[in-house]
Amino acid sequence: MIKHSWIAAVFLCLMLCFLLVHEVRSERILALDTYLAFEVDEHTLSFSFLKYITLLGKSVVIGFGSILIILYLWIVKKDYLLVAVFSIGMGGVDLLNRTIKNQIQRQRPDDQLVEASGFSFPSGHAMVGIVFYSILAYLIIKEVKRNTLKWVVGIGFTFLILLIGLSRISMNVHFPTDVLAGYALGGSFTIVLINLYKVLGKFC
Repeated sequence: MIKHSWIAAVFLCLMLCFLLVHEVRSERILALDTYLAFEVDEHTLSFSFLKYITLLGKSVVIGFGSILIILYLWIVKKDYLLVAVFSIGMGGVDLLNRTIKNQIQRQRPDDQLVEASGFSFPSGHAMVGIVFYSILAYLIIKEVKRNTLKWVVGIGFTFLILLIGLSRISMNVHFPTDVLAGYALGGSFTIVLINLYKVLGKFC
């Protein structure tokens, strides 16, 4: 990646999010929500699979996983800078998600297939999930020596993040634009966190 191109990536993600916020606040029926919405039959194997996938984005799972990562970084790696960046990042993205939800106050779709509470925009599973699993992938890739395995880890976690978002749409607990906004905000947050860690690491 070209040096400092991550700034452009963050800018594009934020612009996409601002556009989606504007459209959602207009309270019109959005084309993306019409064309990309889909449901999975509750009696199929696909539904059971996606129902388990969506659990990976729940706050209790990510919260427990975050504690394990912090303990690993603190005790095993002794990387206190990354502990601080990761902790502030996870807490910050969760707070930002809740704040935006309460500001936008978009209601969830009708006829939800699984239980979901709170407002809909942006998707917390997508927004917080992309930060958590991207940083987890980054940590694993740092430890892996072979480039082939690095690619396998990166692609594997990318598919997992996408599946979590798709599961929220298929369970009819989020509109597609909720998930897209979550990815945009969470993605920009992740890029900033990782580059902040790299920059601060040069001075520590």
